[in-house]
Amino acid sequence: MRRARLAFWRYMIMNGNKPLFLEGVELDKTYYQNPDPYSFVPASDVNLLELSRYAKRTGKKLAELTAEEVGRFRTQ
Repeated sequence: MRRARLAFWRYMIMNGNKPLFLEGVELDKTYYQNPDPYSFVPASDVNLLELSRYAKRTGKKLAELTAEEVGRFRTQ
């Protein structure tokens, strides 16, 4: 499931549809490489369940959330 989300964000960014919370953020080159399904995938530092619930409550898409809104749901 996590790989599908990462692939979705890569697709959006590569097509010029960068989410608001990534505006002004410089991503390293490894972000755009195809993921290796046999390597270890690090855990997300964002509580995605609560973030998606928040987005639904506010009537926004995840890509429309600002960096401050996403920052509220950081786990580390």
